[in-house]
Amino acid sequence: MAESAPKRPELGELAPPDDPLNPLRGTGLQAAPYVTILQSEDSILKTKGGIENLRIYRELLRDDQVASAWQQRRLSLLRCETKIEPGADDPASIEAADALRAELAAIGWDDITDKALYSVFYGWGVAEVLWKIDGTRVAFDAIKVRDRARFRFDREQRLFLWAQGWRVMPDRKFWVMRSGADHHDEPYGLGIAHALYWPVFFKRNDIKFWLVFLEKFGMPTALAKVPASQITDPAVVSKAVTMLRQIATDAGVVVPDNVAVELLEAARGGAADYESLHDAMNAAISKITIGQTMTMDNGSSRSQGEVHERVAEAIMQADSDLLCGSFSSGPVRWWTEWNFPGATPPRVWRDTRPPTDLTALAERDERIAKLGYDPTEEYIRDTYGEGWVKRADPLAVIGAAMQAPGGGGEAAFAEGESVALAALRAARRGDQQAIVDAAQLFAEQYRTVMGERVRQLLRAAEFSDDSQTFLRKLDELLAEAPPQGMLDKLTRALASSRMLAALRTQRRRPGA
Repeated sequence: MAESAPKRPELGELAPPDDPLNPLRGTGLQAAPYVTILQSEDSILKTKGGIENLRIYRELLRDDQVASAWQQRRLSLLRCETKIEPGADDPASIEAADALRAELAAIGWDDITDKALYSVFYGWGVAEVLWKIDGTRVAFDAIKVRDRARFRFDREQRLFLWAQGWRVMPDRKFWVMRSGADHHDEPYGLGIAHALYWPVFFKRNDIKFWLVFLEKFGMPTALAKVPASQITDPAVVSKAVTMLRQIATDAGVVVPDNVAVELLEAARGGAADYESLHDAMNAAISKITIGQTMTMDNGSSRSQGEVHERVAEAIMQADSDLLCGSFSSGPVRWWTEWNFPGATPPRVWRDTRPPTDLTALAERDERIAKLGYDPTEEYIRDTYGEGWVKRADPLAVIGAAMQAPGGGGEAAFAEGESVALAALRAARRGDQQAIVDAAQLFAEQYRTVMGERVRQLLRAAEFSDDSQTFLRKLDELLAEAPPQGMLDKLTRALASSRMLAALRTQRRRPGA
């Protein structure tokens, strides 16, 4: 069935912050008695009072590891640039993308993204889209992420707001985000808070028992002994307690001198057990939230850290696809149908690709250039940015001078020759300066090139008793393969000198 023409937007604010002194401002319809408001299938929420008790998940954000890992996940997405591309190549689609780009920049898209991403934490989220009339268009006035605990769904997936009763909300007014459920029949999704609940619970109880342990065994308990005949004398006991208070900071015990008292001590390193559980729960929290542990805690190697970082980047990209895809299929589509009928809705996405390693890219381009391929000016600008000017080719300068207008003849030839000679001199001066720079750089790096060999020769001479011993050690050194780094530098230096010599020879030929 073809979709009917889009309805006019619902203007105004229908779900202002919950305030019992200000009843709902809006046109929501009262839910009929037979409407069934669905509850979440989250097993933890069911045992804790239902979806009305979402505060148990909000409390998880007070944990230091949860707060840190969740902040890393959020901020890693916010630092990525938002891209808005036309949905098609037709003029209306391109115009729609340009208009949407300006509107999102005006309403604080990063702040909206930050709050909307909590739908991944809780499993679902609701944002109210505030529309306004801007000339002949329907424009975004604001997008406000609301408290999800105030909303429910029915069997038809309609959205209801609690305001002195359940009220059904109009279409094309609220942007609903869902995440984590394994089927579409669960309108409330299943957030990572569901998986974080037990690790945080175990960690908090572990810390509680750990503190009790430290209280018992972290400081010795003072003991005062009095004669057994005086243990019932309040004055004697009071004096003993006073003495205990003078030497103890926490607790003390007064016993008869004929009573043996022993303090129970930890039979093993109990602190290590509490610490191990604490660290294990922190690791579980990190893996649930950002998929790995090494960007949160210390890693064992750089290579493993890079692998873990790629896992975090994959999760960040998934968050971007989920959030931007939901926004594009909802508010962006409504906005496009109202303002640009027939146009394809723009595509909103965040560029989650890691920054380009320009050093590695330059090394790759250098290798390709040695194969005989030169990059285009467009590639240089796109890859390395603006500010690059292609060096003039001396041979091209010669040709331009020879073909310069002016009637030809010896005068033109002489003028062209003078220009060509000037270009060749400048090029040769550049070659000479390049040779000088290369020689100076090579001389400054002699320690890294030949330094190890020189040190080996010096050690051989120092610890040789006679010339025969030194010659034997010298033969052993010559039999060893030189370091690969030294070979690479020498090879590059030799190749550079040959290239400069070939270039100079080529430049001499036109004037020969």
